[in-house]
Amino acid sequence: MTDADLDAPKSARVFRTGLGVMLRGSREHPLAISIAIVAGLINGSTMVLGSLAIGWATDNLIVPAFAGGDIAGGVWITAFVAIIGVSALRMITIVIRGIATGVVQFGSQASTRFAVTRQYLRLGSSWHRRHSTGQLLSNATSDVDVQWQPMNYFAFAIGMVFMLVFALVDVTFTSLSLGLITMVFVPLVLALNVVYQRVITPRARAAQAARATVSRLAHEGFAGDHVIRTLGIGAAESLRFADGAQRLRAANTRIGYASAIFDPLIELIPTATVLVVLLVGSNLVLTGSITTGTLVQVIYLLLTMALPLNIIGRFLSVLPLGVIGHERVSHVLDSDEYAEHGIHEAAPDAPVAVALNDAGHSYSRSPSTRSSAAEPTPVRSSSLSIDAGEIIAVVGSTGAGKSTLLHLIAGLIESHAGEVTYDGTNVRAFSHESTSARVAVVPQTGFVFDDSVRGNVTLGRPIDDAQVWRALRIAQAQEFVAEHPNGLDAPLGDGGLSLSGGQRQRIVLARALAGDPALLILDDATSALDPNVERAVVEQLRQYLAAEHPRRTTVVMSASRKNTIALADRVVYLRDGRVVAVGTHAEVSAEHEEYRDIVAAYDNTLTAATEHVS
Repeated sequence: MTDADLDAPKSARVFRTGLGVMLRGSREHPLAISIAIVAGLINGSTMVLGSLAIGWATDNLIVPAFAGGDIAGGVWITAFVAIIGVSALRMITIVIRGIATGVVQFGSQASTRFAVTRQYLRLGSSWHRRHSTGQLLSNATSDVDVQWQPMNYFAFAIGMVFMLVFALVDVTFTSLSLGLITMVFVPLVLALNVVYQRVITPRARAAQAARATVSRLAHEGFAGDHVIRTLGIGAAESLRFADGAQRLRAANTRIGYASAIFDPLIELIPTATVLVVLLVGSNLVLTGSITTGTLVQVIYLLLTMALPLNIIGRFLSVLPLGVIGHERVSHVLDSDEYAEHGIHEAAPDAPVAVALNDAGHSYSRSPSTRSSAAEPTPVRSSSLSIDAGEIIAVVGSTGAGKSTLLHLIAGLIESHAGEVTYDGTNVRAFSHESTSARVAVVPQTGFVFDDSVRGNVTLGRPIDDAQVWRALRIAQAQEFVAEHPNGLDAPLGDGGLSLSGGQRQRIVLARALAGDPALLILDDATSALDPNVERAVVEQLRQYLAAEHPRRTTVVMSASRKNTIALADRVVYLRDGRVVAVGTHAEVSAEHEEYRDIVAAYDNTLTAATEHVS
């Protein structure tokens, strides 16, 4: 932003920014906007032509008829055709302009919304950590909507500006005195709209911020439904949401107050102007300066001008909202905290050899980390070498940094020191598509899409049903899927098949296995499974990695249970974000008592719980 921009009136900056957004949307839909503008110009012309037709009909038909004169048939026909023809043309252009404007407005909304969601996928995890889900939802929905709302009036306003110029010229040539009165009327309404814009802009910004807060609170309420119910904090959460809703109500009410004051003034000015014109014009008729038809023409035109001024006023009134939406959307689109990717490609079928060379990740060093939020445990400078096809179990106490290490290996977060390599090449040198095709991550919390079982497992990838069933069998999910009448077509998500936490984990595990990844990251991927199911899953994984899929996959998993650790070739023991030991389970157990305590703790707890139930 230049110094000139800073010195310019705020309303001028709003107008320039809003107009720039409208022009950008117009360039994306040149044919539709051209049709809309041409239809708007013709529509504006019909308003003036309609007044001319009525004025002509008054002088040549109505006044002579009242005077008892003989009216020729051609005059009746001409008046009828002129008035009806102009009205029909006006109606046709309104329909065409509305359709074409809708194409531009909703097409721009769709392309912007696509750009926002695509940007979400490109931005790194550290950027997402400082933006709440509710805010991101608001950016992609309501902010995009209000950004392009002025487009609904854009082509209309252009046509109405043309109509005003045409009308002012027509009135001035008809009567200079009436033209001067009209010239005072138009700037007065426009000035009132500029003042309204100044008043409404900060109120619109506050309303959009309040709307984003309500979206965030609503999302938290949906996502945390079970927590809210089980802890009995529904009343408190309802009050929290009610407070946000009241703030939004207050913000919208402040906008309503401004509209309640300015709208009547905008409506009053045309009526007052008509009275002045009627007073002045009647004297001009008596003196013979103008005809009765001319006075009727000017008054009709003034009444008609109230519509274009109202449309221009609406355009100017929603423009601040559009600019606020544009600013909030641009905050997303202009962000450049992208996950780093190169152009290097790799064969997806080959297992990955992973190496950490003095690599580490400190969340506090990330510029986008919220200082007020609890941070995951960082991984300090560590070195680790994982052979292609090897199975590694990462073990550590709660908060030791296991998830951070796995995310670092998966390339989900960047290394702030040293590097992470795949087959000797820095992970950031690979293209995003190459990494996505080779690496699969199974998080502790399983997420399912509002789609069928098949859709959740394949995610649009070219995977046939046989591969889907194989993945479900390995993940021990084939039984409850097969029991459903629709099988792979069974719907999942909020409106579909109700799944337990363990069943969700198995669906997500099947999703990862179905693509035959070269690197499989399991972040406590079996934590929600009971011991018997987990044992069966581990056994199926062992067969998958050994018999069905001989050493084509490198596996790195966080684990605490002995039967899961037994699947691993080696164990990586983490403490306070540092790799303390690497070796077989027996070797690490012999050297580190804390490691033995961690592994034994779960089994002892499980045994005690089992005995208590028995």
